[in-house]
Amino acid sequence: MRSTPSIFREQVSGTPAAHAEHDDHAGHHVHAVSPLILIGVFSALMVLTIITVAVTKIDFGYQANLIVALAIAVIKAFLVVAYFMHLRYDSLFYTAIVGISIVFIGVFIITTTLDTDQNQKNITATPIAPAQ
Repeated sequence: MRSTPSIFREQVSGTPAAHAEHDDHAGHHVHAVSPLILIGVFSALMVLTIITVAVTKIDFGYQANLIVALAIAVIKAFLVVAYFMHLRYDSLFYTAIVGISIVFIGVFIITTTLDTDQNQKNITATPIAPAQ
């Protein structure tokens, strides 16, 4: 019964879902998140989105703009995963694994992008001769 989602557990086992949540074998914990927290996270996401749009209007240089945009995206992704996907209320191990994964993806994208600027000098455009 562990693989059965909690919303269907009552239909399968005959045990009310409210009692199954507190069962040691259920494996699921229900967390009621305060609407104020969710509104606060939503507000933070909106502010970060506005900052992202505002940063595009300022030219820090290609690399700096990219780093700022990706840093904001990593913060927004972590907020979504932590609060809206309830990882903040799950085991700290899972939250750390997801957070570290998001950071490493950002690092890999940034380092790859920084490397393309260095290799861009080696690429030369050759004109295409018109077909005769």
